Amino acid sequence: MRRWLAVIVVFAVSGCGLFGPEKLSGDEVADKVRSFFVSTAGAEAKSVTCEGIDATVGAEASCTAIDLDGRNWPMTAAVTNIDDDRVSYTPRFDDRVIDNFTVQANIARALEVKTERYYKTVTCTGIHKLVINTTRTCTVTETNDNVWNVDYTITDTNGGATVTLQDSVLYAGTLEPIVEHLARELSLQYRLATGFFPRASASCANMLRGRAGEAVHCTAVLADMSSTDVTIRTTKVEFDKIFFELFPDNAPDLSLGGWHLADPR
Repeated sequence: MRRWLAVIVVFAVSGCGLFGPEKLSGDEVADKVRSFFVSTAGAEAKSVTCEGIDATVGAEASCTAIDLDGRNWPMTAAVTNIDDDRVSYTPRFDDRVIDNFTVQANIARALEVKTERYYKTVTCTGIHKLVINTTRTCTVTETNDNVWNVDYTITDTNGGATVTLQDSVLYAGTLEPIVEHLARELSLQYRLATGFFPRASASCANMLRGRAGEAVHCTAVLADMSSTDVTIRTTKVEFDKIFFELFPDNAPDLSLGGWHLADPR
């Protein structure tokens, strides 16, 4: 969990005294606090209002940001340094929050460990207050541009969280032995090998969603080291079982079917 702070330098032009500004207007403070809000939330604020702030180290101005969902977020801007006509101050949220950069990194790391695959992007927007059992939903995009909704739930006040895919799923690593079995069957069908257990392998880059009609594409390597594209498609889901069919793209009549327990989400 990262306590998100930023030091912002403002060139003040209002209320300037002989040795620098005496006060920074509320509008000037709000402009910079808005930038901080956007960097933390990953989304614009509907509005940001701030009090004026004295050009005195340690002085603080109260602000209120309203997000796009209409929720109020109290914030504070504190003067941290004055150098001639420049006033530096640090904005912060009054509540303990987790910034989007941290949440997105945590989701990517958790899914990579869980599924042993990397993801193209993880996207979260909004502010997440550090309160146990609060949940936000983010999106994960795979290399084939499939998008998954992921719930991120706070589990402790130090920022620990669980990451849960909303859909039932078969990981790519679960699909590969299934496709490999088809590769062996094809090797025998095409008489590329002898024996009951010909050499074969498979690779799948993406997960299969447990929804009828959803599909992913894999590559099967046959006994003679030739490769063929394979589609594996969900046919139905019953409780925690995902039923599927798979077939080589160039010979869809040579299909197999089966089911597998859904992987942990």
